[in-house]
Amino acid sequence: MIVIDDSDITFVVQGPVQQTPGREQIEGITQRCLASIRQFFPSSTIILSTWENQPIEGLDYDVLVESVDPGSNKVFNDGTPLVLNNNRQLKSSNAGLAAVSSRYAVKLRSDNLLSGRAFVDTYCKYYDLPRAAKFQYFKQRIITSSAFFIGSHYGKTVHFHKSDLFDFGLTEDLLKVWPNKPIPEIHFELNSGKKQRYPATEQFLTLSWLSDLLGEPLHINSKADDSANLPSTFWGDFIANNIIVDTPEALQLDVTERFYQRGNLSLEYDLEDWLALNHGSKPKLDKKRAERAFKQFCGRIARRLP
Repeated sequence: MIVIDDSDITFVVQGPVQQTPGREQIEGITQRCLASIRQFFPSSTIILSTWENQPIEGLDYDVLVESVDPGSNKVFNDGTPLVLNNNRQLKSSNAGLAAVSSRYAVKLRSDNLLSGRAFVDTYCKYYDLPRAAKFQYFKQRIITSSAFFIGSHYGKTVHFHKSDLFDFGLTEDLLKVWPNKPIPEIHFELNSGKKQRYPATEQFLTLSWLSDLLGEPLHINSKADDSANLPSTFWGDFIANNIIVDTPEALQLDVTERFYQRGNLSLEYDLEDWLALNHGSKPKLDKKRAERAFKQFCGRIARRLP
């Protein structure tokens, strides 16, 4: 198992320092975020990547990257506009990662905290599990949080719903996930059927960089049962060979109370699911898997009801 020194890791703390309209933050959360990194990774470099004119006085960072706010982006759900902050997230993440000189990097939101170092240990344990050559899209695997990384919706498979809260891995691989590529206007036309939902932010963010890796445009219109015309097994194979997934608690990532009670916890991938994908097996039945099976069964019934 490899050993990664703190000095080989740079933390990119990205996002606003203060509360902004439409996005609430816990008071002092960015200061607490930076302090948590210093506590557990005292020899690592911290890059704060934020916007011009943010209240940065008194914050503990090594490098400051200030970008011009790119503004919001829009998606259209059957013509209805939805204003989002994806381009702000992309800009602050990419600008910070572009300033990294270490081999490894962490992309961390400015409103999340660390409660330990476990994500490095998990990465070192599993990053070099055998990979299928045709699915090696990153130089090495990255590791990410299970928060909002869901695999089904009302009994149907959800593709491309990778969590966007936290990533750790080779800097060159993280730059593939967080490229200098704004999200354009996207139009979705919902597929017909019961309990259909429009694609989630996590999905079209993923499809944006995945399109670059595959060299072809990818688009979905529904949250579930839409694989962007790729084989239905592609996303599972991609996860197995490129992205280690585990719960925030296991990684010692504190997503704070804003996300503690998030919905669909049982539908989120975790390390048991990831290992099963790698071994071509089903995960062992436990409380989470049993609850997931029950929700999927109820979802399939709900789709059939008049």
